[in-house]
Amino acid sequence: MNPDLILRRLSVVIATHNVKQVIGTCLTALAQQIDPQLDEIIIADSSDDGTPGEVTATLPEGRLIHFDEPLTIPQLRGHGIAASMGEIIAILDPYSIVNSGWADELLKAHRERPNPVIGGTVDLYNENSQGLLAWAQYINEYGMFMSPAPEGEIEILPGSNISYKRHVLFDGKTPLYPEFWKTFINWKTETTGSALWLAPNIQVRLWKPIPFWDFLRTRIDHGRCFGAMRSEQASTIERFLRAATTPLLPFLFLQRWGRRFWDRRRRRREFLLTLPLQFLLFGNWALGEFAGYCFGSRQSCQKLFY
Repeated sequence: MNPDLILRRLSVVIATHNVKQVIGTCLTALAQQIDPQLDEIIIADSSDDGTPGEVTATLPEGRLIHFDEPLTIPQLRGHGIAASMGEIIAILDPYSIVNSGWADELLKAHRERPNPVIGGTVDLYNENSQGLLAWAQYINEYGMFMSPAPEGEIEILPGSNISYKRHVLFDGKTPLYPEFWKTFINWKTETTGSALWLAPNIQVRLWKPIPFWDFLRTRIDHGRCFGAMRSEQASTIERFLRAATTPLLPFLFLQRWGRRFWDRRRRRREFLLTLPLQFLLFGNWALGEFAGYCFGSRQSCQKLFY
């Protein structure tokens, strides 16, 4: 990093891998709110489907960092964060379509709140025209962050709409995390006594046209990678105990997600109709966690491209 560069007000980091279908919509909505004199948009990409060309055509003033080799989303985010110069660093998915006022609300929240990690809500894009498979995927990943949501301290934030004060991710000028793993970074931040904060006016909508069966398959990889990373320093007994509890996870997740979703008092029909699919998705995650605790990650962490 060039020490002579002046810090920007806001850096938005987006990791992209073969998302040509959606990235134009994502960047168009974002560019309308970003001041190129004060802010920056960084796209860290490893696509081979024409995504870089779409990025350049849609947002020529953005900073595109392209890698020919296929990198995972945590690796790409790590590269994007390392290149960022923002006092506030926001992480968006290429599937995140920001609502009007997103950037203003994000900056306002960081000015007013001491919390180093602040996230917002995630709704389903064009929700009135979405089928049950799309609703099942959305509820499984982000249903607990559907609007309207209460403002305040929270134990988990969505990785598709989250932001950090710079000191969380950098030690001076040195980036702390070559790979960005939201859960573990947030846990580390919480151990310092800093609570995560949900600001419901920081709103995005999720357009993630991933085939359901592909999404189902990757739940195992995500769960296995998480389980292996979580237990890297654990004893054999700790690994065994965690593995033994994984059959309970689908029920725990459904209760936890379901309670938050039900409290929103809308889209309850979609929640009830997709319960079998959600159980299947959470079951695949639990199966992955079991394998991670018992056998390690193998190649699961290298398969996370969305």
